[in-house]
Amino acid sequence: MKHEQELTIVEHLAEFRTRFLWTISFFFISFLVSLYFSTDLYRLLTQGFSQKLVVLGPDDILWIYLNLASLMAFTLTLPFLTYQVWAFLVPALEKAEARSVFWYIPAVFLCFLAGLLFGFYLVSPALLQVLLSLGEDLFDTQLTAQNYLTFLLHTTIPMAIIFELPVLVAFLTSIGILSPRFLVQYRRHAYFSLLVLAVIITPADFISDLAMTIPLLLIYEVSVAISRWLYRRKEKRRTGYGNLT
Repeated sequence: MKHEQELTIVEHLAEFRTRFLWTISFFFISFLVSLYFSTDLYRLLTQGFSQKLVVLGPDDILWIYLNLASLMAFTLTLPFLTYQVWAFLVPALEKAEARSVFWYIPAVFLCFLAGLLFGFYLVSPALLQVLLSLGEDLFDTQLTAQNYLTFLLHTTIPMAIIFELPVLVAFLTSIGILSPRFLVQYRRHAYFSLLVLAVIITPADFISDLAMTIPLLLIYEVSVAISRWLYRRKEKRRTGYGNLT
């Protein structure tokens, strides 16, 4: 890796291609390993049911295994992918900047994992209970394994992605693109956008939308707090004195 001299466009593209192939290879290996453990993951995700869920054919079984393996492989690949992006950008960063940006690698993984766990243990059970209770007196509801896992993926993956918002805000604030003043100024617009997002990713009922909206708003406020903290740290380093109003 060249730090002292500028890389040519061809060298940049060659390095990008190498890192991209390494990432694809890592994902493929992770997928194969995850596929082997798909049965264990399925048992973990369905342990709350007292009886086995129904499948409607062999295609459903294959769909379940492939989707669970893909999700697990992506989660495992995420820190590796983040590292490759960091390593690709290092030549363009100062030493202090590279060291501070490096800490975003575990942050991206931990936030994604926290979002998955939050969606699985809190959001999904609550939504499922509400939705099943709505038709309790009208329908004899029978969940299939594919129906349940589709519902689970639709509630956990969006939460995992949304949990990356504090990391994204922190990164943009640290490089000077974003400021806490901007986040506060457009808070109402952000709230409305998050409300629309909650309506899109949840079933069409008020309780589900509300259950999804509240965590989104809290995550936004956490992002604002992180941005303020980083912005003040930057100002202290720049001005050389401590008390900022």
